[in-house]
Amino acid sequence: MFGRGISGCTANSSSNSDFASIDPAPPLAETAETPSIPEFEKTLLDTSLPLFQRYRAMFALRDLASPPDLPTAVPAVHALARGMYDPSALFRHEIAFVFGQLCHPASVPSLIETLSNTKEESMVRHEAAEALGSLGDEEGVEDVLKKFLDDPEQVVKDSIVVALDMAEFERNGELQYASIPVAETAAAAA
Repeated sequence: MFGRGISGCTANSSSNSDFASIDPAPPLAETAETPSIPEFEKTLLDTSLPLFQRYRAMFALRDLASPPDLPTAVPAVHALARGMYDPSALFRHEIAFVFGQLCHPASVPSLIETLSNTKEESMVRHEAAEALGSLGDEEGVEDVLKKFLDDPEQVVKDSIVVALDMAEFERNGELQYASIPVAETAAAAA
C-alpha cells in the first residue's frame, strides 16, 4: 500500500544485509571494532543531516539488531525506537518498516504506541500495524491489533486485517486468505 511493504524476516544471501529488501540507502560502515550504537543513534536523530545519511544510520542500527540474540540487538532497537518521534512521517514510516523486518520483541512497545496514536499519519500507523503482525506470536500483540479493526482510517483498518493474517501465519505457519486447497490446484492444472 505505502512504500515497500513488509518483506518478512528472511535473509538475503546476495548482500551483507540479513534482509531481502532493497534499501534506499546503504548502512553506514562500522568504524570501530565495537559498533557505536550511540554514534549511529546521534546520526539517526540529527534532523540537520540529509535524510540519506540518516537512513544509512537507520540501516546500520537495523543490521546491529539482527539476529535478535546479538548483544547489540536490544540497544539498537531502542535507538531506532527513539526515531519514532522524528518530525518526518516518512522517516517514522521507514523505522516501522525496519521493525517489521527485524521482528524483534523489543520493538513491540514503540509499535503499539505508534499504532495507538490516532493523530499519527495513517501511513506510519499502517506500517506499525504490519510490523506488529510480523510479531503476532508475541503475547498480547493480536489483542492489540484487534482493537483497531474498526479504526476510522481505512488504510489502518485494512492493515489490521493484513496484520492479523500475518499474526496467524506466525503462530500456525499458514495464511488463511492465501491458502489454496491442493485438490483445486490439481483440478485447475488438468
